[in-house]
Amino acid sequence: MRIILDTNIYRNLIRDKTPEEIEALQKEIIDAAKAKSIIITFPIIPAMELINHYNDAHPIEKDECRKGLTLLVNLSTEKANNNLHVKFTPPMDVILGNYLFGKEEDFLEMYSEAITLAQKLVGNYPISSEDNIDDAIEAVGDQLDFEKEMIRQNYENYIKSINEGNVDWAYFEGKVKKEQRRKFLASLRKGELSFLVAQSMIDRAYFNAKETYQKDEGFFRTVVKFMKDFCPALVMNELLLDNIGNGVIAISDLKDKRWNTILDISLIFGTLYNPQGEDVVLVTEDQNIIDSFNKCGFDGKAIKLTDFLALLGLE
Repeated sequence: MRIILDTNIYRNLIRDKTPEEIEALQKEIIDAAKAKSIIITFPIIPAMELINHYNDAHPIEKDECRKGLTLLVNLSTEKANNNLHVKFTPPMDVILGNYLFGKEEDFLEMYSEAITLAQKLVGNYPISSEDNIDDAIEAVGDQLDFEKEMIRQNYENYIKSINEGNVDWAYFEGKVKKEQRRKFLASLRKGELSFLVAQSMIDRAYFNAKETYQKDEGFFRTVVKFMKDFCPALVMNELLLDNIGNGVIAISDLKDKRWNTILDISLIFGTLYNPQGEDVVLVTEDQNIIDSFNKCGFDGKAIKLTDFLALLGLE
């Protein structure tokens, strides 16, 4: 079994603990996981989120993220013969390329650099003067924003398509648009908008892989299969679309916390894409994520921290 812990799980595990207490907990988890043949993976997106706050101006945020990153790296890194090995969970773009074409493209190299950076920040690799660590940390934050912006642009383009080319994130707000809002939300409930979102994700994969395609019957069969295989990711997308349908203006800002759902979706992809047939489980306290798995018939694929500790026998 492979286990993926999300960002907040790492922060919850280290919160209000001394370095000595964290080290003791770390050893307990490593020993228990080994005894039960459980692999705790190196999840790229949570690592990047923790790196992004490595130099945070807020002291508590910085402290939690530094400690959380250290725990993430140590739980997922095997040290043997002076070499470091990690079993990592790639983000959505890498998975999409593999799922559709068996390609990893340049994204894998990019995210491998994030793994190396994390190892350096926690002291497993030496940092040289040529590393430009602060610039590397900033680049990680830029990449996270890019992940969210790509989806945000898809939604923005949709708003333009129904509003004469104009962007208005509060388009459905007010009595004037009542009937249009009703139809939008009805379409959302029936899964019609998720079909469009699934197409946009597949379009993105084709673009990244520099592959061409025709929107024929075979393509739409691929879309339908994709929706079944990654149903929880589309359910989470519906949360964002629901905000648009209800005229939540705050969602116009990429910094709004709701866009973190895109990063959660990447973890869902990592949980569900198992070409080797492995049992992979996501640990999260986010009830929306757990509900998305259960709604799609993937019960037990997303569990809470208490369930994870019970699985290890560390209740």
